[in-house]
Amino acid sequence: MKKTAIPKKTLYLWQFRVFLIGGLLCLLCLDYRKNLQFLNIVAIALAVLALFIIIWYLPKFFNGYEIVFKGDAVIINYGVFIKFTHIMPYSRLIYAQSFATPLARVLKITAVTLKAARGWVVLPELQNNDAFNIINSLSGEKYNA
Repeated sequence: MKKTAIPKKTLYLWQFRVFLIGGLLCLLCLDYRKNLQFLNIVAIALAVLALFIIIWYLPKFFNGYEIVFKGDAVIINYGVFIKFTHIMPYSRLIYAQSFATPLARVLKITAVTLKAARGWVVLPELQNNDAFNIINSLSGEKYNA
């Protein structure tokens, strides 16, 4: 049984994404508030929600994220308020795919998608070596990016 941890860089990347999206939405609300007064309240609510997600939710989510390679299956446990467990047997796996955004490439992290017959699972950004080891172990071949 082998466990894979989510790196801190992934948490920082997601916090940055939420900061950008929340900031842009707040700026849009503040820009149009002259026409619609309730957008002041919406902008404040969005800012509070973004701060909650950045400061509390994302660290809790990534600390509780667990990827376990056990025998003939990948087991993924995650969730903060509601806990989820995905079990993907290797025999059901159709393909594994890695992808990275430009910012993730700079941070040297890569996300992995596992596709099965009736569903798929996206593993958040992992260290490049861990992601490529996952793909190699599932495919049985050497893979380098």
